[in-house]
Amino acid sequence: MKYKTKNVLSLILGLVALQAAAQSISPGHTWNDTNGSSINAHGGCVVYADGYYYWFGEQRSTNKSDGISCYRSPNLYSWTKLSRAVTPTGTQTDENRDIASGRTLERPKVIYNAKTGKWVMWIHWENGNDYGQAKVAVCTADKPEGPYKLSDVFRPNGCDSRDQTLFLDSDGQAYHIYSTNMNSNTNCERLSDDFLTPTEGYAVQLKGRRYEAAAIFKVGELYWGVFSGCTGWDPNPGRFMWTYDLMNETWQAPADFRASDGSTGINFCVDNGKNNSYQSQSNYVFPVPGRDKCFIYMGDRWNSSNIQSSKHIWLPLSVRSGYPTVRWYDSWDLSVFDEMYRMKRMKEPVDGAEVYLLEKYSNRLVSRPKASLTLENDGNSNTCFILHKTDKPYVYKIENKEMGLYMESVYETTRWQAPADRESQEWRLWLEEDGYYRIENVADGACLSVSGNTTEAGTTIYLSAANTSVHQSFGLYFDSQVHADYEEADMFSKAYRIRNREQMQEEALVVSVKNVKGDTSDAQVYEMGTGRKAERHRLSRGTYVKVRNGHARKFVVK
Repeated sequence: MKYKTKNVLSLILGLVALQAAAQSISPGHTWNDTNGSSINAHGGCVVYADGYYYWFGEQRSTNKSDGISCYRSPNLYSWTKLSRAVTPTGTQTDENRDIASGRTLERPKVIYNAKTGKWVMWIHWENGNDYGQAKVAVCTADKPEGPYKLSDVFRPNGCDSRDQTLFLDSDGQAYHIYSTNMNSNTNCERLSDDFLTPTEGYAVQLKGRRYEAAAIFKVGELYWGVFSGCTGWDPNPGRFMWTYDLMNETWQAPADFRASDGSTGINFCVDNGKNNSYQSQSNYVFPVPGRDKCFIYMGDRWNSSNIQSSKHIWLPLSVRSGYPTVRWYDSWDLSVFDEMYRMKRMKEPVDGAEVYLLEKYSNRLVSRPKASLTLENDGNSNTCFILHKTDKPYVYKIENKEMGLYMESVYETTRWQAPADRESQEWRLWLEEDGYYRIENVADGACLSVSGNTTEAGTTIYLSAANTSVHQSFGLYFDSQVHADYEEADMFSKAYRIRNREQMQEEALVVSVKNVKGDTSDAQVYEMGTGRKAERHRLSRGTYVKVRNGHARKFVVK
């Protein structure tokens, strides 16, 4: 009886464990469907229709391509396997325009065409022997789960197409984005009205940057792409870039402080394991229905010796910082999105405003859990500051709300002191194009900086000289549940960056010049409004003047 009781208890605990697992996502662990079999859907995508989520992916038998699988879920946690969306059929033809058994079908992407009422799937197609064909297979279905029937197999616009994705814009226009020219470039092309073929012409993007595994999504007027480098089945540090026009050949990225290999674009991962994208390669970014600016990063942890057993890496993706960031969670559920955007970007600094400082590249708030400032995860250790405007342009005093003390630079270290009338407690906010600020001490020019340029929680914030190779960009954020009256920045609009460019302090310090004799003369340079002497320089109108810290700054002769 004891033996039977023990086994019954084990069975009950096992069922409870399975039920708990179905209410969360555990990246990197075996993810079973409702029948208890591991989910066999790789390199795919998720679409939402009629109250259900549909997950498409490569169905593999060990390494052999075995069509395209389809799973359905009411909640993104628990998945039921349906019939294959694409089943290999027919015979292999010399023209290589079939989906017969033995062909390689990879990276399926599905979108719905509202004009035709058809679901359309594009697939990376290879002959099954090598990767020399580099074609696409296009299939259609009447229902999201299929079955999908082959429309055609071809090279889009005559270009080799390997890792590929689709993007359906808010205006109903669809795009095909793919690695081409032996993975050295990325092409983007508009699709025809029926989404079955590309229109003529394409934009060559990310030329020569050797990206693959593109995943495209949109926030406001900005199109974002996350990409992988080309390292075969092995993971690498992913990158992100953006554009206002998918057919524009010039995509943008912040200044890249992290890529020691010379690649362009910023790593979108920020926690331990970011150097290999948490051992994953991107395959899709899924916008969560009904949740504004909430996305799921979908990646594969490839096992090249048994692709079927490759693990799924699904993680929340945030754009709170204005840039995509992906944090690591051992286990998570959709509640992680509930307060993801509680802290919002202020439109501009305001006297007396209660703000939080958010570091650009980590998407982490500045906190003071102990003596020093650090980067932290969201939580009770986040520190609220009060801005106090001075009579000097762009200069504020920064008060710690909890302590009632003011941030001061003392021998180029941050100290918290009682309010005093001295420049070491004054901080100049240098506006940047993306709405971030370099926060510089008026007295000694030291700037808030991130130790080691790392993005992990607990990293120390310290003071260093102004330096373009050091992380020194912080956003002003407010608690929207406390200050609903504060004005939020429209940071995903093109007009926002244009406005910032117009309002950026031109070149840097504005100075006044005294004792000028003609256009060129020895003169004293004073910081405007301070009366404090900087350095002696031989001046000529409109030239640059070294004021301090080796920075060339343009002055205005008055």
